[in-house]
Amino acid sequence: MLLNEDTLKKQIKSGEFSNLYLLYGNEGYLKQFYANQICQKSVSKDFADFNLKKLDGKDTNLNEIYDCTTSFPMMDNYTCTLVKDFPLNTYVGDRGKIDEELYTILADIPETSILVFWMDTIEVDEKNNKWVKIVKTFEEIGASAKIDKRTRSALEKLLMTSAAKKDCTLSRDTAGYMINLVGEDMSTLQNELNKVCAFAGSGEITRKHIDETVIVSVEAKIFNLSRMIAKGEADQAFETLSNLFKLREEPVMILGVLSKAFVDMYRVKAAKEKGVSYTSLADAFPSAYKNKTFILDNAARDGANYSVTQLKNALSILSDTDRRLKSTNEDGRIVLEELILRLLRV
Repeated sequence: MLLNEDTLKKQIKSGEFSNLYLLYGNEGYLKQFYANQICQKSVSKDFADFNLKKLDGKDTNLNEIYDCTTSFPMMDNYTCTLVKDFPLNTYVGDRGKIDEELYTILADIPETSILVFWMDTIEVDEKNNKWVKIVKTFEEIGASAKIDKRTRSALEKLLMTSAAKKDCTLSRDTAGYMINLVGEDMSTLQNELNKVCAFAGSGEITRKHIDETVIVSVEAKIFNLSRMIAKGEADQAFETLSNLFKLREEPVMILGVLSKAFVDMYRVKAAKEKGVSYTSLADAFPSAYKNKTFILDNAARDGANYSVTQLKNALSILSDTDRRLKSTNEDGRIVLEELILRLLRV
């Protein structure tokens, strides 16, 4: 059975479980959340020590998984076995045949047992024939669910709902502001929201509350650096760069995020000069901007004082800096300080 997220949530809520699950996709927080929810809802907390087993796929084998799934539940309806990052694809031969021992374990799970495989650091490549075979097998004899990252809009709604459950009020605009600072990792967002709600108490969460409590993501700090450069704020720009080096951030990574910010500004400015709405860039570059039009809005704001020619020059400077960082032994800090000076004069 191929499950979408809504169907998976309904199964968990109703207690009508499959005996076998594969949870994969690029949203790490939710994969772990749903894996834990399946076991928490199927196994009584009082008897979890007997009926709930958690295995690390890197340190386990088929025999151990078999032993867990065939054990009889103690004073409960189910046993639940969580297996994290088990390399299922290595049990598929080059001709696409699944290992008999693995298949037998998956196909013959007792009615009183639930087995959940969830992929944390292992990527399920849907173009790889071995993974295709694994996913298809789970769909045929159990259930699989692909859990992908939320859109920007969905993240804002999630934060607003989570805040309400903590007796706090969070507007969509303020939720967006928090995402800009923290990033889009759901686990980090939830942790930071917990801190903000505890700090603010019941009532409305303001930007001031967020500024005083959240840990700003490194990427957000570098985007702020690009904004300072665009506004000609030299002192703040050099101070931010210094702080990034104190955090031991790699010069190449800093340059990469800076370059992206200026590419965004150039694309928006070029679209405007051609009389095209910059929001159309989301269709032209879906991997960069789909469901992330806030990036284009920010680029339009930050690039307002630049001409297309100036932004072309900035991109040329950034490209030259990239070459210097990757092909010479120059000190990365000095190279980036020179970069900021050159961009301020563009």
